[in-house]
Amino acid sequence: MYKTVIGLEIHVELNTKSKMFSPGQIDKNAPFNTCVSNVDIALPGVLPTVNKVVRRGIKLAHALECEIPEYLYFDRKNYFYPDLPKGYQITQSHSPIGTNGHLDIYVNGETKSILIHDIHLEEDTANLEHKESVTLIDYNRAGIPLIEIVTEPCFSSYEEVSAFLETLRLTLIYLGISEADASKGEMRCDVNISLMKETDTELG
Repeated sequence: MYKTVIGLEIHVELNTKSKMFSPGQIDKNAPFNTCVSNVDIALPGVLPTVNKVVRRGIKLAHALECEIPEYLYFDRKNYFYPDLPKGYQITQSHSPIGTNGHLDIYVNGETKSILIHDIHLEEDTANLEHKESVTLIDYNRAGIPLIEIVTEPCFSSYEEVSAFLETLRLTLIYLGISEADASKGEMRCDVNISLMKETDTELG
C-alpha cells in the first residue's frame, strides 16, 4: 500500500499601496499598463528601494513562530520568461525573512502542527492574457509584493491541505496584511505530491 505525501508553496499578495521596490501604485481596477514605474521594468540606471512591506513579512513570521534573521537580504534570481520584464526577480533565495515555523490546524477531530520550511518576500511578475492568436502583457502587476510560504512535505490528505489553507487565509486576514482573495489571484498555491510505501521511512 502507498500513502500520499504533500508539500505546499503558497504565494500571497500583500496589501500595500505601492509596489515592492518602486513607488508604482497598485490599483487592480486600473487600465492595462498604467501603473508601471521605471523601476518595475528596469529601465537603465534605476535602483530598487524596498518599502515598508518588510513589516508585514515580519508580522507573519511572528504569527507562524518562525526564526527571524538579524539582517535582511535580497537576491537577484535571473531567468527569462515573458511576464518577467526585468529578466530577473528580486527575492530571498538564501536568507528568508522567517524559517522553521509552524501553524496548527484542526482536522478530523485532531490538532496537527504543519511545519513551515520558510517564508520569504519577493516581487510578483506581470500578468499574461492569452487570446486566440496573441498573448497580451499587463505590467500593472509587475512588482506587487508577495510573500511565499513553503511548507515541509507533511500533509497526508486533501483534508489537511484544505484545513491548512483556510487557517492560513484567516490568519493573513486577521493580521491585516492581505485580503487573500483567491478569486483575484491574491492567494495562489502550488501543490507538490508524491507517493511512498507505508513501510518506507524516506520520502519517494
